[in-house]
Amino acid sequence: MGVGSRRVAWVSVAALLSLTACHMGSSRSPVSIESGPPRYEVSCPEQDECNASVALLVGLSAPAEPTRCTAALIGPRTAVTAGHCVARELTSGGACDGVWLGFARTDGRPAEWIGCKRIASVSAPSNTLLSPDYAVLELVADAGRPSIPLGDRDVAFGEVVQMVSVTADRFYDDVHQVRSRRCVVDDNRQLSSWTPVPSRSIRVLSSCPIRQGSSGAPVLDREGRLRGLVHAGGPPYFAFGLMTLLPQPVERDDG
Repeated sequence: MGVGSRRVAWVSVAALLSLTACHMGSSRSPVSIESGPPRYEVSCPEQDECNASVALLVGLSAPAEPTRCTAALIGPRTAVTAGHCVARELTSGGACDGVWLGFARTDGRPAEWIGCKRIASVSAPSNTLLSPDYAVLELVADAGRPSIPLGDRDVAFGEVVQMVSVTADRFYDDVHQVRSRRCVVDDNRQLSSWTPVPSRSIRVLSSCPIRQGSSGAPVLDREGRLRGLVHAGGPPYFAFGLMTLLPQPVERDDG
């Protein structure tokens, strides 16, 4: 890598570390809901294969506009997301009755909203984006959708992975779509300028456009197994993100 390319890479990572990917900005929708389920629309782009296991997470307990992130099913009534997406619920003891997961209509399954019952487990709190950031949620009912299988090996640098996120339309803020993006797992040693010993549980994703709302987006390997969750990202033109590797095993309630 030349000096110019290396400088761009460092600037990219610096910008990445300045932002989280959870959508908490102002909403143009006049129908933000004070009680569930939310009335946001979740769909899939036409002609795209839609992942039925990935949902829009909406937290209605936020003081202004509802929190919006991405979540993924790993069991009939168990989902995972980024820990900071449910930070407000954690301060009130872990009850999450104000959190809802919205799934798109796919292959004969209707669009639906399922409520959250409790936060089953969460990563240790931290004031840095370079620490693991995940939460395991127990839902109030079985989703009736396929669960994403968990991978049990390390993620190799240079591996091509797939990020699946649910983000707001660029023009219609109350409309959301399930979209997939291919990313490359990069060497996290480039984070050493910000931390002496980069966590082995963190990976840098390159060539991976991260938008607001991508927090909690599952990262899948070639076999469709869940390898981690997106928890932070920088401006889209840098196309960088940070991924938390999930602990093994992840406790699940399989009903």
